[in-house]
Amino acid sequence: MSPSSRRAGGPSTWRAPEDLRRTLYLLAIALGLVVVLFLNLLAYRAGGVNLYVQVVLPVTMIPALVSLGWLLRGGPLDVPERLMFFTVNVQVFAQALLEEVQRTEPAGGTDLLYWSVVVNVMLGYLIFPNRVAAGYSAALFVFSAGVPWVGVALRDGAVSPDLPRLQLTVGIVLLFVHALSWYRGQFESQRSEVRVMEQLAFTDLLTNLPNRRGMYPAVEALIGSGGAAMLLDLDYFKRVNDEFGHQVGDEVLAWAARVLEAQLPPGGRVGRWGGEEFLMTLPGLDGPGAAARAEAVCAAFRTQSVAGVGVVTISAGLTLARPGDTLPALVARADEYLYAAKRAGRDGWRGRVERTGALPAFPDV
Repeated sequence: MSPSSRRAGGPSTWRAPEDLRRTLYLLAIALGLVVVLFLNLLAYRAGGVNLYVQVVLPVTMIPALVSLGWLLRGGPLDVPERLMFFTVNVQVFAQALLEEVQRTEPAGGTDLLYWSVVVNVMLGYLIFPNRVAAGYSAALFVFSAGVPWVGVALRDGAVSPDLPRLQLTVGIVLLFVHALSWYRGQFESQRSEVRVMEQLAFTDLLTNLPNRRGMYPAVEALIGSGGAAMLLDLDYFKRVNDEFGHQVGDEVLAWAARVLEAQLPPGGRVGRWGGEEFLMTLPGLDGPGAAARAEAVCAAFRTQSVAGVGVVTISAGLTLARPGDTLPALVARADEYLYAAKRAGRDGWRGRVERTGALPAFPDV
């Protein structure tokens, strides 16, 4: 089985499609606003003062409203990501300090703060590079773990037996999160290298088309499903290199690639077969359809020109895939018809196709 011609491309890290991320952020902020209103209602009905619920959360909802407006206007997603990350961190810091100031029971009696720290650290690894996120993770853990002990030392308070265990558990979880993020970074780096190697192996870097090896799967698929193949050659290309230089010759090859791509039928592929030769697959086309496509491709070159060079025509050999065909046999027939087109004067195509359909006659060899 021939190697795949999948091209490299895309970012090195996976990110959800922008529309999906925008929708999720809008829903998350809207849900957060509802939760804050609900908590304030409960605090009001319970009586007393809860500074975190009645002061900190409402104040930190201001950036949430700013982010909501930004998202609805279609602004870049990195701004609300960082703004909301900062907001949630303010909430965590305020929660840690207020819990310590208002604490009447032994330190470490609740674990809500620490799991908030874990969630924030995970968000940090999703938004920032690993090194930045690791530094933030360490700083937040030291702060959240240190506040209760500072409070105990200053007030000579009691410590819950669960506090060291809880802090150790959270520290291990944070190390595990960092290890997973580091592994993800290594995996993505290796995957990026593999993609680059695939591109080098299966793509012609000059034209950005599949090279010969990259066209193998398309030709094999054509043999299996039926259709036509066309081998094309730029006429008098050596003259272009001799008269205008190889740099201009390269520009002509890149231009020819764009012209050929514009002439592809649905499901068709075109690649650089070698030198100034290109191979085009025309899946699903019968004789008349293939002949019409070949004529259209020749006309596309005949009616366009390259700046500073002029008109560059092509010669082409066209052949239908046959039952039991092999890649070498198919390409050999196309090559035979290509040279027949050159012997006939160039700027045209030759091939043997079925005499059926609306076009009654085709050039034969």
